[in-house]
Amino acid sequence: MAQSPAPAAPLLHDRYRIEERLGATRLAVIYRAYDERLQRLALMALFRQELAAQEALRRRFIAEAQSGARSLHPSLLQVYDSGEVANRPFVVTEYVSGRTLRELGPLTVEVALLYFRQIVGAVAACQTAGAPYPPISSANIVLVDEGRVKLVENWSMTPAEFGADIACYRAPERVAGHPPVAASVVYSLGLLLIEMLTGRRVVEGDDLNAIFQAQRNVVLPTLADLRPHIYLPSLAHMIARATAPDASQRFPDAHALSQALDDVRRAISHSTDRLAPHAATPSASPADVNGRGQRASSPSVDRPAPVRPELQPVASAPPLDSMATMAHQSAMRGTRQHSLAALIVMVALFVLVGSGAYVLTSLVIEGLTNVRLPRPQVTLPENVPLPDWLTGVANGSGEVLTVTIGDVEGLNLRDEPGLNTRVIALLPNGTRLRKLEGPRSVDGVPWVRVRGEIDGRQVEGWVSQLYVRSEG
Repeated sequence: MAQSPAPAAPLLHDRYRIEERLGATRLAVIYRAYDERLQRLALMALFRQELAAQEALRRRFIAEAQSGARSLHPSLLQVYDSGEVANRPFVVTEYVSGRTLRELGPLTVEVALLYFRQIVGAVAACQTAGAPYPPISSANIVLVDEGRVKLVENWSMTPAEFGADIACYRAPERVAGHPPVAASVVYSLGLLLIEMLTGRRVVEGDDLNAIFQAQRNVVLPTLADLRPHIYLPSLAHMIARATAPDASQRFPDAHALSQALDDVRRAISHSTDRLAPHAATPSASPADVNGRGQRASSPSVDRPAPVRPELQPVASAPPLDSMATMAHQSAMRGTRQHSLAALIVMVALFVLVGSGAYVLTSLVIEGLTNVRLPRPQVTLPENVPLPDWLTGVANGSGEVLTVTIGDVEGLNLRDEPGLNTRVIALLPNGTRLRKLEGPRSVDGVPWVRVRGEIDGRQVEGWVSQLYVRSEG
């Protein structure tokens, strides 16, 4: 008996082909849909059926759709269409996929501030327009492209998981049961920035009760606690003010926070090093004091220590995160080379000792028995070049990288570093590359020049360092 064909995916409004249910948010069920008219993927948010009788939530859902249709900010989902079916309003938005900030772990100061500026800008635009915005959480921020993030409402969590997730960012006045104020989201954003810099949430717990208890006892870390090797008084002051327990002591709203953030980014655009004074002696010269010394203890955020001339960072120095990364990679390469060299020497000694013992033994036996034993013939190859991955001198560092772009189609290979440069090829996930140069920071994104092979041809260009990992 022939099987009947599988039913076709439903077509909504003769345009949107519903392909898959992705999950649900507080107000809607989220589907992946295909726009038959414009031939593109889209997300469809359909108001949850069990909430149909709750008019206040229905109005909020429609308000979110309307604010999205106004394209308030590039880091909010762009709304394509809206309507109603079976007395349930729906919204069609752009399709996004990718890793969340929660999955990325700790970021460098440069990258964290790049993403944070986009998030704060989106919230500020919503506050200015009087529009709702998705709850602040690292699980609600999706990395969609090189240096770009989107603030969405995560649809992969259960309602219990969602409630516990956003509770980790609740401001003290909200924990005390008071209504939110414009500065409440500033506190949430401050906690988010701390998480982006450390990869850990300040407040965590297995359930809501544990989270509430942690909030009552929380002691917020200073920047010196988070990144003791970085001396950034402007950033430390911004974090301290954003996370002040008293709402009146914080930035009044997200717009004020965004202005302070712009000032911070300008202030630290050159160097983020903490340079400590040398324990000066009567005979020490100024050059000695400026050039050497032990790392000083971190100043308090509330009372920053004055910066003396000898502690001023060198303007030409690269960010310390980059310096630490390069130093670590160099040290690891040197360690691997020395270890391999030591192993080769040990093997050679073992062969020589073994061969010598064999020859000595054979001479003794020949002297006693007149029987000549075969001698080992050892020939060493001459002029055999070592591979570049071993020497680390060819093509710059010679480091081998692998593309880790996740669910996205591929990683853009560009002719020059920068988000607006020409794309010359698309590198599939898992492509192995040889690093030639970098990293170089352009548009707030670290870039590396690489060489690889696609379909049998060699390609060379620049890729975002955020989407490649070292095989070393």
